[in-house]
Formats: sequence, C-alpha cells, structure tokens
Amino acid sequence: MSEPKIQDVARLAGVSTTSISNFLNNRMEQMRPATQRKIQQAIEQLGYRPNSAARQLKTGVASMVGLLVPSLANQFFGSLASAVEKAAARHHCHVMTFSTFRDPDRERAVMADLLSYGAQGIITGSALNDTEHLVAMTARCPVVAFDIKRSDDSHERITTISIDNVAATTKAVEHLAALGHRSVALVTPPPYTLNRLDRLTGFQQAVAAAGITGELVIVDASEAPSDPHGDTQLFDLGCKAAAKLLAAPSRPTAAVAINDMMAIGLGVGLKQLGLHLPRDFSLIGIDDIFFSAAHDPALTTLRQPIQAMADAAVQRILAPGAADTVGSELFAPELIVRASTAAPPQ
Repeated sequence: MSEPKIQDVARLAGVSTTSISNFLNNRMEQMRPATQRKIQQAIEQLGYRPNSAARQLKTGVASMVGLLVPSLANQFFGSLASAVEKAAARHHCHVMTFSTFRDPDRERAVMADLLSYGAQGIITGSALNDTEHLVAMTARCPVVAFDIKRSDDSHERITTISIDNVAATTKAVEHLAALGHRSVALVTPPPYTLNRLDRLTGFQQAVAAAGITGELVIVDASEAPSDPHGDTQLFDLGCKAAAKLLAAPSRPTAAVAINDMMAIGLGVGLKQLGLHLPRDFSLIGIDDIFFSAAHDPALTTLRQPIQAMADAAVQRILAPGAADTVGSELFAPELIVRASTAAPPQ
C-alpha cells in the first residue's frame, strides 16, 4: 500500500492542498478552528507524514530532531540536551531544544514550528499526566517521550524511554532502611507529572515493604504562576522544604528528594537550620547531575544512564526503519552511595 500523499489528506478533509501546506507549516492565522480540526483528523486517519527529505531539498534545512524539556534551569535537562546532541551527531543530525515549562499549548506550538523547519521527530522530557497532544502529533512524526513507563494503551502510539522511576525511589528507601532509618520522607513539588507519580508510588510501596514510617512533604510551587510544576524553582523549593520537613509529625531522620536539584536545595536549607549531614540527617536524590558530587557532603543519588537513554531515543527516530517502530525501553537506575547518607543519630 502506497504512502498517503498531501492530495489524499486534502481530499479527505475537503480542503485545498494549499490549506494542508499552511497547516503543516503552522500558517493558520486565517484558518478556522473547525478546518484545523478536520485537517488534523484527516492526517491522523491516513497516518500521513510530510516528506522531510523533499522539504529539505526545497528549503535547504539539514536533518533535525526537536527536543522539548521543562526547563534548562534543571541541570539534568542540560545534560539530556548534550547527550541527545551527541547521539544525533552520529547521524549527521542537528538538535533544536526548547524549554516548554510543561505547557501543552506551548508544546503544540513548538512542535508545529519544529515540523515546519523539517524536524524528523520530537523527543520530549516534559510529559504530564495528559499526553493527548503528544499522541496527536504521532500522526505527523515519530514522538519519543522520556519519563513515561508504558503501562496501558494511553501511550500506545508514543515511543517511551525512561528509567524505572518506581525502582528509583524503592532503591532509595531500601538503602536508608538498611542504614537503620525508621522514618523517611519524600520531598517533592506537586506530583502532577508522570515520573513524579511513579516515584511517589515507589516510595509508598517501599516504606510499606520495609515496615517504616513514610512522610510525604509536598512543597507549594504556586508563587510562580507561570511555573506551577516548580521546574525553575527546584533549588529554592528544596530550601523552603527544610523547615516543613523537620515539622513533620514523625520527625524523619532521612529524606528522598524527587530529584538532585531539590536535594541540593534541601541540603542547604537543613544546614541553615543547624543540621549537619549525615550526622544529624541523611539525604538522597535522583538523577546524579554534575553538582551532586560537588555538594557538601557529596550527595548519594540514583543515577540515570542518560547517554544510553539519549542514544535509544535518537535511534528510534533516525535509524533506518526505526521511525515506524513504536515501543518502550525501561532503564534501571543505579544507586550511587556517597557521603550524604549514614546511620541515623542515636
């Protein structure tokens, strides 16, 4: 069966090929919303993909992949961007990176722009609970999402690349329990994202399995309305969480932070309150960003195999035949024990 052409999309949507071209190139200022919906539905029904090779010949744009991240203020996503660029370079491909602050409307607009520039696929590290706009984009190009664990049909058209986020917090709690801690907290911004929800699940399961007390400390991120998920505020939110953590009913002796940026802020906040790590309190993060080893004391953390994950994501888009293969890869986090965890105070 031959690949659908732009004429097929126009015929099914009942519009001109010029309208389809305008839609694909994000020139929709004069296009009615109902027309946009008809075109999108026709694209999805036919499984139409723009001919990126022809577009590159016409425009002179080189092979390219789009990368969407919540915010480069989190050093993890800077490392991810670097790893994706390194992987793409092996395919003689460029990467365009955008911070989207997990705003679905901004993500839709950025993805449309990337396709108009000739992007061959989209990699996103900003998945919210609702991935409908990502699923819709798969009708136009391959989409690879970090931090989604394929568990049901809701992500069946998205390729997913992630560490096992449930295992990350499970390993963290098991490490602290083995050291003798009997009350452990999870410190997080609002858990609106898929990876945070999985990390919360792992934490709750692990404390129950270990027979210890688990405290959930959610730090309010509403002071920055443009960033309700806290991605640009992680260090400050961690600092602010310290007092709330010590006021928790069970007065934990250790904490797992939702990521390293928050853990580093939490460590600073605890020191400002007069606690010494790990003599008075143990702290563990997730990601193993560059600054984790530079933290004082060096931060125990769960490492993400970021280059291997980036390689897998780029391979799914750029390798011959891979773009038509939707699937998932789940990577195991590695516990990196440093100086911020020890036995609880007696």
